[in-house]
Amino acid sequence: MRAPLFCTKCYARVLFMFHPLVVRTTIHIEDKIKIRLPVIYTQNGVLKSYLAYSIYKRNKSMSWIDASARAICLLVEFVEFNTTNYKYPADLFAAFSDKLFSGTINLNGEDPTGLRWRKRSIRNGNKIISYVTQYSDWLCDHKELNNKDKLNPWREATSHEERLNWAAYSHKYKNAFLAHTWSKKSMQEINKLSRNVRYQQDHRDNDHNSALNRFPDGYIDDLIHKGFIKPGVLATAPAYTRLELRDILITMLLHFGGLRRSEPFHLWLEDIEIHPENSNEALVCVYEPEIGQSPMSYTNGRIEFREETLAKNFQLLPRNKYEKSKKVYAGWKNNKLSQSKKNYMVVNWFEPSVGEHFLFYWRLYLSKQRVSPHKNREHPYAFTNQYGDPYSIDAFERKHKKAIERIGLSFEKDLGTTPHGHRYAYANRLEEAGVSNLFVANALNHKSIKSQDSYKSLSPSQIRAELKRFDSKAKVILVLGSDDE
Repeated sequence: MRAPLFCTKCYARVLFMFHPLVVRTTIHIEDKIKIRLPVIYTQNGVLKSYLAYSIYKRNKSMSWIDASARAICLLVEFVEFNTTNYKYPADLFAAFSDKLFSGTINLNGEDPTGLRWRKRSIRNGNKIISYVTQYSDWLCDHKELNNKDKLNPWREATSHEERLNWAAYSHKYKNAFLAHTWSKKSMQEINKLSRNVRYQQDHRDNDHNSALNRFPDGYIDDLIHKGFIKPGVLATAPAYTRLELRDILITMLLHFGGLRRSEPFHLWLEDIEIHPENSNEALVCVYEPEIGQSPMSYTNGRIEFREETLAKNFQLLPRNKYEKSKKVYAGWKNNKLSQSKKNYMVVNWFEPSVGEHFLFYWRLYLSKQRVSPHKNREHPYAFTNQYGDPYSIDAFERKHKKAIERIGLSFEKDLGTTPHGHRYAYANRLEEAGVSNLFVANALNHKSIKSQDSYKSLSPSQIRAELKRFDSKAKVILVLGSDDE
């Protein structure tokens, strides 16, 4: 009788293993308060510790919460498929980290684990490690895991809760979990410890990549005036009939204002004003989507956060609070905000003269192209689609891709021709102009650059004055053309 080509026992074990699932579920946390959060289901039922953790972290962005849930789900899956193979949790989590980067499929296409994990990039793997580490820290701090006698030993643990509790204890007191340091140990003690698991190092030259990923400045005028055009309209037609002004305005915010691709989609109509120091220039303030102060016109003179105004006036959430799969979703980073209680960041034009061009196109957009929201679908957002609804990032990216290809370029991240390439170009132009790293960080609304500079800050007026001083060093000139609008 011929021997089987695979282990039937192992195959049966893999076949009947239950893969954990992440399901977005409505959670009642208080009377009349309901939120939708990702819930992890295992073969033992709901992973209650993670549910408590996600409720605790519910004020994080939906993209953060979703990414965290996916990371913990991977950990639970790995634990489920590998508990019998490792005597100590430290060994299991070292293997978990390794498999994130190497995958579980060998060169022959075989996978004895049954996980079928492919290799992950260093960046993606390190993010997963970070999310799991944060969850583990929280588990120790909030579950009173101060005595190992309170926990079932690792080898006797039967539920996912017990295993994760034991792993968190191991992390906290043995510094064995995912290379994270226990904060109460002195630096001397920490330096003596040998980490079982470390973050993978990305040896690519970040500065070199930044230069590669920047949008080529020599094409920006073509992109705006020849890329974002309406098909079939004569080149001699007025700008408001020939150009896609909405997409031009967003691109200008990215390329000359240094915004991230998601940030223009949080702008309300009232966030774009005439600059008090120059009546021909636009002043654009991007407010924090949740705690940014609402315009008084919406609140009857009350000081109110935008999250509250959106709920009361429009029955909407801030755009970063929606599920990532929703068209209305727009992410938000932890940016440096104004020192006032209004919680906004100023768009710093470079070149500063672009602020005048932006105002010119903004006025045209409002008067000639912007579709107002329908009465039963009202909202405060500046940029709208053809139905008057909030314009989506996906729709803009499609328009941007077509515009890039229309001027003869390829749409590729490495070429800098995706929307994020404009922010790289903005940062590179500042550096080439000779401004300091501290100034670049302030212009990009980063919270800090280096530890020794983290306490320093520049006011909007200081940034504006400095940009004017370096105006002549910039190589990009935006030409309006000769339209008689």
